Amino acid sequence: MIGAGCLFALWNGGVEERLAAAAFAVGTFAAPLLKDHHWMGTQWSIFAVDLAYLALLMVIALRSRRYWPLFAAGFQFLAILTHVASLVDRDLRAWAYITAGVIWTYLGLGAIVLGTYNHWRERRQTAAL
Repeated sequence: MIGAGCLFALWNGGVEERLAAAAFAVGTFAAPLLKDHHWMGTQWSIFAVDLAYLALLMVIALRSRRYWPLFAAGFQFLAILTHVASLVDRDLRAWAYITAGVIWTYLGLGAIVLGTYNHWRERRQTAAL
């Protein structure tokens, strides 16, 4: 699912969609290599990757005329808040931490895919004229 969404954005998206999808893919492949397999406490390396990705999405959102980067950045911000919640509440269970991360990841990817679809559809309509 994640690979298909990223490939769709890389193949059919504009510059913004391709940049976001490439950064998403890098973060997705880096996460298993960087994570602490005990899931005790905050995942600091994944937190750093998520912060960098949020910064990129914010730059894209501030420069874009489209709406999808706002949603993608918002979902990524919620992923950051999940990391912050694990800092504040040491009793946060690993399943809640992991589940929240998965939810925000899929919603962010959905925003990228929807933006890619809209870009592809707009490009097709322009070519038909």
